[in-house]
Amino acid sequence: MPTPKDFLESLSKDKISSIDRLVALLWYFSLEKPNLSMTPAELCKEIESSGYGKQNVSRAKSQLKKDRRTVKSGATGYRISIKSNDQLRSDYSKYLKVIPVRQTDSVFPEEIFKKARGYTIKVVNQLNASYHYGLFDCTAVMCRRLLETLIIESYEHAGKEASIKGSDGNFLMFSGLIACAENDSVIALSRNGLKGLKSFKTLGDLSAHNRRFNARKNDIDRIRDGLRVACEELLHLAGQT
Repeated sequence: MPTPKDFLESLSKDKISSIDRLVALLWYFSLEKPNLSMTPAELCKEIESSGYGKQNVSRAKSQLKKDRRTVKSGATGYRISIKSNDQLRSDYSKYLKVIPVRQTDSVFPEEIFKKARGYTIKVVNQLNASYHYGLFDCTAVMCRRLLETLIIESYEHAGKEASIKGSDGNFLMFSGLIACAENDSVIALSRNGLKGLKSFKTLGDLSAHNRRFNARKNDIDRIRDGLRVACEELLHLAGQT
């Protein structure tokens, strides 16, 4: 993603209107935080800090209030209208270095991970997006990465990370991590949690290592409920709930 300044500089090449600049900037900030609300003053401050002259906050407020692409949020804020998201994506994605994908809850509800670490949330976003766009091998590989991360962090939270490291001092591979989770009492997963982990292992290995295998939607659907149980338990064990 470009910085706000870079994004505004790209917009300026097409000499867009002041209201389009405000709406585009609000859309830009909402890419990583859907339904984000910002005040006219906050938007004007961002524009000024990017090298533009003094902005008229009252005028910005009047423009945002009248524009159908935004809706009032709270006492003084505005957010992007849901109905406008697709059109704004079409209009302004070209000004981004990377075209953003739609955030969904297609595999895991984002709400489950609200207290997880930032890099974990990004993995979940990629996992859900890959399923939404039919990239099921990508979904499986990202599931594998997510589970590896949560198992490691559960052991770290318990102060027992040494028990999941090999003789070389590195963390074990996925199969080794699952074996540890299954056979010791450091993290006490429920029977359903362990079942969710084990049911995913074969699919994860195939998608990551078998060049003749391609995961399909029903492969993910079949194990999704078990994966959710495993993830919720591991998040709790990692102190991230």
